[in-house]
Amino acid sequence: MNITPEIIKDKFKQPLPGLSSHLKMAPASRVAEISNLSGNFNNARKSAVMILLFQEEEQMKLIFIRRSFYVGIHAGQIAFPGGRFEDSDVNIQNTAFREIEEEIGITADKIEILGRLSDIYVPPSNFLISIFVGYLKEKPTYNIDEREVAEVIEIDLADFFRENIIHQKDFLVPSADTTVNALYYKVGNIDLWGASAMVMTELLDIIKG
Repeated sequence: MNITPEIIKDKFKQPLPGLSSHLKMAPASRVAEISNLSGNFNNARKSAVMILLFQEEEQMKLIFIRRSFYVGIHAGQIAFPGGRFEDSDVNIQNTAFREIEEEIGITADKIEILGRLSDIYVPPSNFLISIFVGYLKEKPTYNIDEREVAEVIEIDLADFFRENIIHQKDFLVPSADTTVNALYYKVGNIDLWGASAMVMTELLDIIKG
């Protein structure tokens, strides 16, 4: 599949699949909870992440981070760069830009926004997350904040279109001292599950649509 930033940007002109995509990879214990959300998130904490893409040797790549183990309920998990809204942020997109620069050292002037996915609510942390899709014209140089980010991981987007990459197992949630049974994407050297897998599914559905 020949995927270009222009193609992805054009795909965002169509209605977003939203919940129908999210539920495909939602942990079994949360499907009913997610399906029955009322849509009133006034008391939720706002945050934003960005799915960052760049091309290297004609391959479209995705940037993931592994969060450091100090970072609360999502410690140690594979995620997209981002974080919580602060009062100094002009808007929620600015939150994503600021967090990316703080966490991995990529500045806003290097990012072209291709589109915005559906917001997703994460009950365990009470975060309402806004998700943006951005494109970098060249392979980035990272300046990692080791307090928040353990490592940066680059994965070929094409890997998500391969067969037999969806599996299921129990995941340890260190901060809650419990496990969650969930579907996950086994791609490269990562297991992508939870909210990150759910929003990734929406992007894949948009691209395939």
